[in-house]
Amino acid sequence: MKLEPFPGRLEKKKIEQPYVTKTGLTSMMRTTRYVLTNEQAEWLRRFYPDIENPSLMKVSGMTHATLHRFARELGLTKSERGIRRIKKRQAAHIKRVCERNGYYDSLRGHLPSAECRAGTARMWQEIREGKREHPILKLKKENPRRYNQRKKRIAATRRELIRKERMRLAYGLERKTRLTIVVGCRYTRSQTAHRHNAMKRGYFYMEDCSEVSGERYNIYYDHNTRRSALFEKNLIKDGFKIIEWEDDT
Repeated sequence: MKLEPFPGRLEKKKIEQPYVTKTGLTSMMRTTRYVLTNEQAEWLRRFYPDIENPSLMKVSGMTHATLHRFARELGLTKSERGIRRIKKRQAAHIKRVCERNGYYDSLRGHLPSAECRAGTARMWQEIREGKREHPILKLKKENPRRYNQRKKRIAATRRELIRKERMRLAYGLERKTRLTIVVGCRYTRSQTAHRHNAMKRGYFYMEDCSEVSGERYNIYYDHNTRRSALFEKNLIKDGFKIIEWEDDT
C-alpha cells in the first residue's frame, strides 16, 4: 500500500478536562494538545493498520507519543497482514544496511569495507570535535528506559564474564580475558587496584595469598621494578608490606 500525503497540518487546541483533587474538590484542567480533523483521522484509520509507525510519523509530523495517543483514542491496531508486510520491509532494509556496512563480510571472516571503516572513523572524529552527539548520550536523553535496560544487560554480561574467569583460575585453565581477578582472596576495591598497579610497575606477589601462607599483604620488588616512594607509601597505607626479593639461587 502506497502511503499518501498527510491531509493538512497538525494543530493544537486548548482543551478543558474536569478532574477531582485528593481533597475531593472538582476543578478544570486546561491544556493544549494536538487534535485531528475528520480527514486526518480517516487518513490514520486507513494507513495505520498496514504501515510502520516511523513512516507515519515522518509523513504526518507526529511524535511517537502523539501517534500512539491517536491510535489509542481511535481504537486502531496493526493488522496481521500489515504486520507481515512491515516485518518483510524491515528485514529487507536491515539486509541492505548490513550489506552496506560490511556486517556479513565480518561474519565470513573478512574485514569491513574501506568505506565502512572510513565512515566509522569520521563519525568518531565528529563526536570528539563536538559536531555530533555520542550515540549512548543520545539514547540516555531520548529513551531512558532502553538506556537503563542496556546498562543492566552490560552489567549482567560482565558478572557472567567474571564468574567464568574465576572458574578458569580455580581449575587452572587458560585465561581468556585481562580482568584483574583474585581467587580465594578477598580484598577491598582499593587493595585490588593497588595490587594490579603494582604488578604493572614490576612488583610481584605470591599466587597463594591466603592468611595461612602469610603472603596476603606482601608485595615484593627487585632490580627490575620501577619503584616509587609515593606509590609505596600508598601501598603501606592500604595495609601492604613492601619487601625486597632475595633470590636464593
